[in-house]
Amino acid sequence: MRIVHLCKMDSGGGAADGFMRIHEALVGQGIESIAYVMKCQRRTPGVIDAPSLLGMKQKSVWLSSRMAAKLGRLRRSVDGVFDFDDEGVFPVGPIINHARSISAQWDALLVHWPGGFVSPNSVARIADALGAQIGLWQVDMAHMTGGCHYSLSCDRYREGCGCCPAMRSVKYRDVTHRQAESRARLWNRTGALVLAQSRWSARKAAESYVLRGLRCEVLPIPLDLSRFPETPDSVTARERLQLPSAESRIALVRTVDPKVIYKGFAVLHEALRRLDCAGIRLHVVGAGPRGYLPAGLRHVRVTELGHLHGDEAMSIAYQAADFFVCPSLDDAGPMMIPEAMASGRPVISTPVGIASDLITDGLNGALCGPPGDPDALMQGLKHYAELPEPELRRQGLAAAAVRAKLSREAFVSRLLRAFRS
Repeated sequence: MRIVHLCKMDSGGGAADGFMRIHEALVGQGIESIAYVMKCQRRTPGVIDAPSLLGMKQKSVWLSSRMAAKLGRLRRSVDGVFDFDDEGVFPVGPIINHARSISAQWDALLVHWPGGFVSPNSVARIADALGAQIGLWQVDMAHMTGGCHYSLSCDRYREGCGCCPAMRSVKYRDVTHRQAESRARLWNRTGALVLAQSRWSARKAAESYVLRGLRCEVLPIPLDLSRFPETPDSVTARERLQLPSAESRIALVRTVDPKVIYKGFAVLHEALRRLDCAGIRLHVVGAGPRGYLPAGLRHVRVTELGHLHGDEAMSIAYQAADFFVCPSLDDAGPMMIPEAMASGRPVISTPVGIASDLITDGLNGALCGPPGDPDALMQGLKHYAELPEPELRRQGLAAAAVRAKLSREAFVSRLLRAFRS
């Protein structure tokens, strides 16, 4: 089987990391897989820097069109992460010609995060030229809405958007409605396959105006399990990160700006404040940008590791922690949940994304709901801060049992079966 991927970038976030893991899993299992990205930072075999395919004139026209589209975005004054189809102006001819130079026929075209790179119409043109079936990979909610990546409390995506709160629009037939309508027509006409990394994402897709009625398959993003040992060495890991070995329980979190609402970090702040007021000792270790963990707490200590690059660095952080915490309000993943569990660490999470697929309350972690409830999250933190050591070890072993669902072999087998059905 031959598979082509489209993604805006190969590095710089969960979407890029997930796409790369899928591409590498396919290559590792002997599948012909090539990818076209607009921003190429890694040197990975089979990943093509799409701008390098352009001649000088083509590149000049593309960059001018891209700049005009960016100016148009400024006039729209949109809140949050948002895709406008008229920004996907990359010329498809060079991509088609390059793919055809490798093979005249391709079986599947996986669309990851195309916003600002290629529009849905461009995707359809590439798929038609290559004879490939389109697979819409659910990085977030972008494929199923009129533009936003996460709808939060807005359910307009179920009705075809319009009156978009992110654009402060009161018009039903605004750009979000027009994009939702055109996307729905296009994906239905092409018979696109929806690929969701969690049942949460699949359920959202089935509810959406754009994707409802399309066939959907659930496939967790694969991990290279050799990089995440299931028998963690916490002593060595804590020494490497200069963390205390037995002062209090260590909770690992992914730090993010609390203004990124869907990640729920402001809710985690409040949960930690309440935990501190209750006199519960906990050491919170943050992986990610510095400056976003709460300061001035008496019983809750914080350490910021900064950005950790690569699976090896993240693996050490998981091994150093006693458990991982995910406070997301909306999330198709996140990938750190399966990474932590594959590393033998129980996970405390809100019931969104892949958490509900992998976590069984009291067996390998805790689902603290509803999303956005700081008291529920605080109770989960308190429970694991005080959990007896033998029970914590038992839950870690149970968490590592999810590894069988996350292997590259399992993913590739299910993906090929989905496209051959």
